[in-house]
Amino acid sequence: MLSALLRITYILLLVLGIAGLFWFAPPDTPTFAAVIMAAVLYGPLALMAAAPITLHPRSLTWLCFLLLFYFCGYVVQCLNPPPVRTLAIVQVSLTVVLFLLAMQLMRRGGRAD
Repeated sequence: MLSALLRITYILLLVLGIAGLFWFAPPDTPTFAAVIMAAVLYGPLALMAAAPITLHPRSLTWLCFLLLFYFCGYVVQCLNPPPVRTLAIVQVSLTVVLFLLAMQLMRRGGRAD
């Protein structure tokens, strides 16, 4: 149960982050620039895709460490005007839930489900 929630939360965070870049980009932004920004900003999170799949405690530890940086960025985005703020609040919530689920799975070890 916890591992399924972890995977769903991870996918939601990744998809909402990348979709938010395209959604809130200025209208005259080239698509290639948005793709480059998505790769730079969410590449590290995408590289950690093995953590929700394998559920190895060490990879979950690195995922939690990486989530701290995303949490800081999303909290700063919460100071923006309303459309961006709403997405940032959702992303902060997903980041906190993902962090807590990963910590629970690390604590329980292999007997999580």
